[in-house]
Amino acid sequence: MFNRRNIFEIASAIAGLAVAGGSKTAEAKSGLLPIDITPRGEVGHLKRLPTVDLESKHDFLTGMMQFINSDVSKASRERMNKLAKVAGYEANQDVPIEAAHKIFGEDPVVNTRLRMWSSVHNHEHYLLDEAFHADGDAYLAEMEAAEKVGPGSIKLDPSLKIPEYCRYEIHQQPGGYCGNPFAGHIYHYATNQFYRGANDQDERHLGYAKDCPSPADGKVLRILDLGCGIGQLATSMKNRFPNAEVHAIDVAAPMIRYGHMRAVDMGSEIHFKQALAENTGYPDGHFDIVISYILFHEVTKEAAPKIISEVGRILRPGGVFYPMDFNHVPAPQPSRIYNTWLDHRWNSEPWRLQWVGVDVDAAMRQAGLVPDNKSTAGQTFGKITGTKSA
Repeated sequence: MFNRRNIFEIASAIAGLAVAGGSKTAEAKSGLLPIDITPRGEVGHLKRLPTVDLESKHDFLTGMMQFINSDVSKASRERMNKLAKVAGYEANQDVPIEAAHKIFGEDPVVNTRLRMWSSVHNHEHYLLDEAFHADGDAYLAEMEAAEKVGPGSIKLDPSLKIPEYCRYEIHQQPGGYCGNPFAGHIYHYATNQFYRGANDQDERHLGYAKDCPSPADGKVLRILDLGCGIGQLATSMKNRFPNAEVHAIDVAAPMIRYGHMRAVDMGSEIHFKQALAENTGYPDGHFDIVISYILFHEVTKEAAPKIISEVGRILRPGGVFYPMDFNHVPAPQPSRIYNTWLDHRWNSEPWRLQWVGVDVDAAMRQAGLVPDNKSTAGQTFGKITGTKSA
């Protein structure tokens, strides 16, 4: 796949083969970062992978994922709809998960899609993990040097007690978000594959930031991104609200270390902090907007209401809470119900099914938030806006 390159980029890559294919100690470029590992240059905000070999494999796997998520998934859905109909279920009818296992569990078409998706997904993770660990000292030095400069800041908390529910290898990412020093690196490139090559420049996150509602009075001085990961939504919110003070927290130090380094490289002033979403440490009424992206399906049913309660505490009256996640009321469709279970079981999403049982409206109201609008149960991706009552 060469959709992300032009002929000049290819020529540059060929010129750099001696660096990419020889010594793995990377070259640094001048810029905002004290150490900036870019042996093969950048494409916009995205650093190119360290070797041509790795980038070629990444491109191939991304193309495979596009094929799986289109043609193969379409064939699987059609097969599942037929099987459900034979079993006596309508297309939009709820089906108990036990029945879904009996209907779909042994079908070769359904399982072929799952096997292909899992193999491509996991192989991408292992390739990236191997590549960044191979030159680990240099990449660790790059992040450490970035922590000493701005714009923005980073505050790590080595004494933070990480909850057990955060220690799983979510998405089957090696070591998980907390346990792998290169979790941010792996997450960034692997999720670009997940987005099928359509988020290389944070296009998705820029769109989410654009859609975020503003407080009715228009006052946006401080923003918080909960469970920020590598800060793509935080930098996108800063892009939309350049005069606002943007904070971003996550429990995983490797994620925010990479996120801070990336924000510095972009010249985006973000204040990262290692903290729990249910115990942020910020003052009451501190933020005008609190936003999150695919956080809640990765926490337990006990943690979710605590996080929403914390949001209610740190939002100022009239402030807006804008969480985006998989819809917590999945559509009553046999294929979707079973595929949600497959994601839970085979993509290491241990809390995905618990999210279905969380009463978000009740938790918001308990926290002093008024749910403004709610996506329909027919949507896979749900957006619920809450406004802090006066």
